[in-house]
Amino acid sequence: MVLETSQEIGREPVVFGHALETLLAEAEVLAPHTLDEFARLGLSPLHQLEVAYPVEVWSEALRILVQALSADVGTAAAEFLLGQRYSERSLSSRIGSAMNAHAKVVGPERTLMRTARNLRMVNNFFDATVRELPGGRGWELVTKPLVQFALSSKRLMDPPHFLRGVLSKALEAAGAKGVRMELVEHDEVLGTATFHIFF
Repeated sequence: MVLETSQEIGREPVVFGHALETLLAEAEVLAPHTLDEFARLGLSPLHQLEVAYPVEVWSEALRILVQALSADVGTAAAEFLLGQRYSERSLSSRIGSAMNAHAKVVGPERTLMRTARNLRMVNNFFDATVRELPGGRGWELVTKPLVQFALSSKRLMDPPHFLRGVLSKALEAAGAKGVRMELVEHDEVLGTATFHIFF
């Protein structure tokens, strides 16, 4: 299941190949016994990945890794750990290191405000809004599908604790100290999640 043309990428929810390449690299390190399952999805460290893949490939790859890790720590902790590891590896990539250098210059607050743009470096369907909580005591982040994908029957949401791991590590890399990110609402059917973030 591979999507290659720009027309298909605009019409269907997809995840870009570089994101799956990062996830595959983590699978090699964290759970090498899952590589056969990844190969059945068309993902192999021995072959160059395609430009984009259907969202189902990404969701299944995440599920495989979370399941492999959760036996020791539980599902939520496995999602969070995987998100942190994914973010660390992504930030050390060529694209990620350039983004991280910019994030260090603009700081964690402006990096947080750019969450929607940064998430769309991974896929073509995620959106996010950020607002300051009353009294300036933190931030609220809401992730959701873009309007054109809001009625899609496909699962368009990453596991929320995976997102917590990815975003908290990215904010730390941008210079935030003592990041605390809490999941306050999660609707798997609508593909939405609300987080409160403090740093």
